[in-house]
Amino acid sequence: MTTTAPRTTVVVPPPAAAAPQQRRRPGRRRASDHYAFWGSLAAAVALSALVFQRIAPFSGGIGFVVCTWLAFLGLYALLVSRDETGLAVRDRLASAVVHSTAVVLLAVLVWTVGYVFLHGFDALRHVNFYTQDLSEAGPTQPLGQGGALHALVGTLTQIGIALAITIPLGVSCAVFLSEVPGRFSRLVRTLVEAMTALPSILAGLFVYALVLGLHKHRSGLAAGVALSVMMLPILIRAADVVLRLVPASLKEASYALGASRWRTVLTVTLPSARSGLATAVILGAARGIGETSPVLLCSGYTKNLNLDPLDGPQASLPLMAFTLVKFPSQLQVTRAFGAAALLLALVLLLFLVARTLGGRGPGDLTKRQQVRRARRSAEDLRRMAAVPTARKAPVLTRTVTLLAALAVFSTSLLLGPAPRAAAADYRRISGAGSTWSSNAVDSWVSNVRQYGMTIDFDAQGSSYGRNQFKNGATDFAVSEIPYGLTDGGQFDAPPPWPSAYLPIVAGGTAFMYNLKINGKRVTNLRLSGGVIAKIFTGQITRWNDPAVAADNPGLKMPDVAVRPVVRSDGSGTTAQLTTWLSKRQQSVWDAYCVKSPRRAPCGMTSFFPLLGGSTWQALGTSVAVANAVATDSNVGAITYVEYSYALNSGFPVVKMLNPAGYYVEPKGQNVSVALEKARINADLTQNLDAVYDNDLPNSYPLSSYSYMAVHTSEVGTFTAEKGRTLAAFGYYFLCEGQKQADQLGYSPLTRQLVQSAFEQFAKVPGSEARAFDAAKCSNPTFGAGSTNPYAAGAPKPQDCDKKASGGQCGTGTGGAAQTPTQTNTGTGTGGSGSGAATGGSGGSGSGAGAGSGGGSGPAAAGGGSAASGGAAAGGTTAGGTAGGAAGGPGGAAGAAGGGDPALSGGAGGGDPALGGGTGGSGGSGGSGGQQVSADSTAIAADAGSGLRYSLMVIAVLLLGAVVVLPPLVAGRAAGASKERA
Repeated sequence: MTTTAPRTTVVVPPPAAAAPQQRRRPGRRRASDHYAFWGSLAAAVALSALVFQRIAPFSGGIGFVVCTWLAFLGLYALLVSRDETGLAVRDRLASAVVHSTAVVLLAVLVWTVGYVFLHGFDALRHVNFYTQDLSEAGPTQPLGQGGALHALVGTLTQIGIALAITIPLGVSCAVFLSEVPGRFSRLVRTLVEAMTALPSILAGLFVYALVLGLHKHRSGLAAGVALSVMMLPILIRAADVVLRLVPASLKEASYALGASRWRTVLTVTLPSARSGLATAVILGAARGIGETSPVLLCSGYTKNLNLDPLDGPQASLPLMAFTLVKFPSQLQVTRAFGAAALLLALVLLLFLVARTLGGRGPGDLTKRQQVRRARRSAEDLRRMAAVPTARKAPVLTRTVTLLAALAVFSTSLLLGPAPRAAAADYRRISGAGSTWSSNAVDSWVSNVRQYGMTIDFDAQGSSYGRNQFKNGATDFAVSEIPYGLTDGGQFDAPPPWPSAYLPIVAGGTAFMYNLKINGKRVTNLRLSGGVIAKIFTGQITRWNDPAVAADNPGLKMPDVAVRPVVRSDGSGTTAQLTTWLSKRQQSVWDAYCVKSPRRAPCGMTSFFPLLGGSTWQALGTSVAVANAVATDSNVGAITYVEYSYALNSGFPVVKMLNPAGYYVEPKGQNVSVALEKARINADLTQNLDAVYDNDLPNSYPLSSYSYMAVHTSEVGTFTAEKGRTLAAFGYYFLCEGQKQADQLGYSPLTRQLVQSAFEQFAKVPGSEARAFDAAKCSNPTFGAGSTNPYAAGAPKPQDCDKKASGGQCGTGTGGAAQTPTQTNTGTGTGGSGSGAATGGSGGSGSGAGAGSGGGSGPAAAGGGSAASGGAAAGGTTAGGTAGGAAGGPGGAAGAAGGGDPALSGGAGGGDPALGGGTGGSGGSGGSGGQQVSADSTAIAADAGSGLRYSLMVIAVLLLGAVVVLPPLVAGRAAGASKERA
């Protein structure tokens, strides 16, 4: 029997199941992702902070953000690359760029809206801002008076007119383009697309020329028409795109049911595109509601509420913001931001209304609409089941009542508010012109409102005002330049009707500046006529020029670029400056302006011939140039402007050297003194040659007065009723208004000028022709007999303001009168001390003159007898050194006390940055003075550029190593551990 060996069965274990692969959600972030993001961001901020604060000479918030963003992208890509593939790195970088761009745009939007509301909050929180206009609120009135009602009503009226024109025309044209294709529709579409790029100024000029061609005044209706020209192509293009998106199947179904084309459009196409059409209307309204130039040209700015869009200027919110933000008064700037905030709120409100009306598609009803539809269906069922009754009467009654209410409301808008008791005697008049005198005119316009006078004044420059008056667009003009002069080869022809000039207010053309020395604002700058001429002709380009330093011996002038700011528009202020340049600095002026298209002698011009240069700046209106200089970062800037603007801006003005050898500020009394020598021509224009040469110590050379051009006959739209209002306004500002001139930064007119102005107003049609009576005219220049107490009370200049004195006053000027500037005219006392080992007392030193000193002590210690210190120069440490060194070694240790507190441990004789000071006691000298410590790294870095750049490179490399090396080491360690496993 054969036996079989038993078999062994080997059980093979099944293969181990593979570990389930963990799926990763694309939108889920791991811990390493967060570490990479926040670590890169923190490292980028730290790197930028180090570069900006310690290494590179960079500055500015925008530069810091850009540098941080670039560093973040680089570090983020580096850290992500340690864990991800190249595709993932590019994806993360793209995501970071997109998200950061979105954050920047959102931040800019939030910052813009927040900035506007923050700066306008003080105006918005007053109820009167929404219920009053600015007719009785001058530039100095508090925010509790006046508001933006006139601009709000004007904006709603003008945009309503524009929408009434644009919506039917725009939608009709869009329907034509989408429903009637062909060659003509393609031509129309091309024209519409071209008109979307039409500059707003062209639309305004077109309507403006049309209005003047019809011999009509500017009005809100004209502004609305101009806005409609801007809105129409936007609405047509957007509506055309929306209508072409309506499914063709809907229209085909309508045609299949037998509907005509127009019925299909009304019942199918337009309802289906309702939401998109509402968006198109929003886009068009947004384009028009923020426009300024068409409103300025076709309507003009006014401070008064005008409910009649058919006649007279009518303001708008953007025009109000544009006008008031240029004023130097902070109150007006706050009102401007309030108007801008109100405009933003209005746009948001219109957006919500449009989205509510057109935001739902056809058949998409709200719960309220569903309930209303069910109620109407039930009423229809009962009506059809019941016996027919005459139920049209209630509907007819409601319709008639609604139409009557609308008619009453429309009539109230056209007729305007109820007139005041005295307003029946006056007619609304308008004027335009000088920004030089606009602060005074604006204040007078607000004051006469209480008498029922409504006067609109648009301050856009003298040349603008003369052109408006000559074209018949205004009833008067204000200018410092008469008609009939040749400017740059162009003859300024007078109006084609009888007119006359009359003076309104005097003032000084001031030189407002922004200058700092070691971070401290200079408020006592002095300049002679020759230096001023060289500054505004480009011959002096640095403030430390020897000619400037010679006028300012008390200041250590900084090595800063001179930044002249001139007028770019036709300006009476420019005419005043260039007239003086052509008559008293002719060689310098001719050498400059002949480089432009002019011939010598250049003479007067109202358009400054700007030849270019990186430091020059040209801006329109006095407000613009004053604000440019008042910008804190624009150090080194200087401009010419009426003294009033410097006062309101809080900035100093130059003391100008007069023929008597004194540096004088353009205060009202100094201007009045200078104008005593003015010669008045037969037509009341001024000859200022004797004013420039007035040798009285307190006269300001660049003094003048402003004109008003008025009608002397009825012509065009100027009637006797308007003439009566204009004359009454003139009688007010010639007497009562002149009392405000000084506090506004001007100078009141003299007796001779006021009497001549009375004679000119007697020629205006409708004028009362009042006889001049000085006893009834409360002008501060009228004294007993023919005296001028206002000019007689002008203070005499200080001795330190005399050129030959060798010193310089430290008192501030203009709007910075309360901010003195230290000069080197003070004295400082040297250090003193005694001791057994180093004995001897220091001497005293004068910041501007001689120092004396004496000391006593043991002979071995170097003590000696009293000695006289040497002369000091400029109030520096030399004054104290000379006085202290004469006292022996003990006094020499504290000798610097006369000029530099940093070297003496005491109060020095002034600020070494400004070349000296007002004086003070020196430091202690007996113990050898105060120890001075310094950072050796900082000193070494300043010693040369080579070491500075080396430190920069080393610091960047060290910082990069700190940021990059840890993740690199961690990544290598993780890879090594995986290989071992």
